Amino acid sequence: MVLLSGGLDSTVNLAYALTEGSVKLALTMDYGQRAARREIKAAAALAGYYNIRHQVVELPWLAQITATSLVKEEGSLPEPAAEELDNPDVTQKTAAAVWVPNRNGLFINIAACFAESLNCGQVVAGFNREEAATFPDNTPEFAAAAGKALAYATANQVRVSQLYQPLV
Repeated sequence: MVLLSGGLDSTVNLAYALTEGSVKLALTMDYGQRAARREIKAAAALAGYYNIRHQVVELPWLAQITATSLVKEEGSLPEPAAEELDNPDVTQKTAAAVWVPNRNGLFINIAACFAESLNCGQVVAGFNREEAATFPDNTPEFAAAAGKALAYATANQVRVSQLYQPLV
């Protein structure tokens, strides 16, 4: 099964996962993010294109426990200039502005529930190296640790996969 936000990374991972086997479910999370409607629409269109079952999981409480600009209507999303993207001070400040507590950990655990119920052996997540430089929950180490935890939390030992990682 694939975590599908409808964005570039999860879309590429979905397409790549289909080259490696079948995908039983595309799961999209609505946690009150500003882009939720667009993400759901894009993910549903992709799932329809590939003839894959699509489901949206609503997590309204997640928006209630964070002050991130991803969910708050007031304030603007950070938009660093291209020349600032290699500046660790700028990227850390940008990351802090959009951080949602344990978002990817929560998403993976929810996806693992669905995966086990569908007898799927893996959850494919759209993590990438570029975001891993700033967000600890996008790293290969995080995916590996989540997979180790799922080995104890799921009867069929669901794994976490990052099939595609664009080079930076």
